[in-house]
Order: sequence, then structure tokens, then C-alpha cells
Amino acid sequence: MPLARDEDAGTEADGSRSTRYCIHCYKDGAFTEPNLTKEEAVAKYAPMMAAHLGMPVGKAEGMVAQYLATLPRWRE
Repeated sequence: MPLARDEDAGTEADGSRSTRYCIHCYKDGAFTEPNLTKEEAVAKYAPMMAAHLGMPVGKAEGMVAQYLATLPRWRE
């Protein structure tokens, strides 16, 4: 999830807000689902984004995949 608001950010091990990862993915300096693949992440988060932004899931899938590719965890 893009970090549009401070409360969207996950937390680092020291309790500070992450500048890269959202509250759904990252907590206390660790990924909440360490074995989640990029494809699984797209399938999981695209419907949430689509509902939040009022768009078709297919469009959200492309946006989520593009965003995930910018994060160190998912860079290829």
C-alpha cells in the first residue's frame, strides 16, 4: 500500500515508522508474511486497493505490481 498517511506505515524494530513498507506488510522491523511471494501479494492487496479507490480489481493489480517492483523486497 502506498504510504499516503503516517498511519499507513509499518514500524521498524525501534518503533519508528517505516518509510518503505505499509502496516499490512511490516511490523516491528519484520515482514508480517515473510514467505509471501510478489504474485501472492498482488492477489492479496489489489482487491483492498480497488475497494479503497473505487476501481476495477484488474486495474488495481497492475498498479500494485508496479508499486511492489519499486520496493527492495520485490526488486528483480
